[in-house]
Amino acid sequence: LHSPVAKLQANIKKRNRSYEQNIPDEYLFNIQETYTHYIKQHNIKTLFVDTSNADFLGNEKHLQVILKALEKEYEDGQHYLTLP
Repeated sequence: LHSPVAKLQANIKKRNRSYEQNIPDEYLFNIQETYTHYIKQHNIKTLFVDTSNADFLGNEKHLQVILKALEKEYEDGQHYLTLP
């Protein structure tokens, strides 16, 4: 699951866990970049799901789209899914 850092920070604020509140944007960005680089470097079969518009609590369709995508067979490499 991939979200922009701004959305990650909004989710952190919503959860309101004290130990998460001061996580810098740069740290979150670097984690994403490191994972992406590793996956691409090793040609790992991966489905990146853009969750920029995801609302898993309010829109059941988003979860269903992901579940359906996970049932498919994929070739090695990176594959991308954007939620409707």
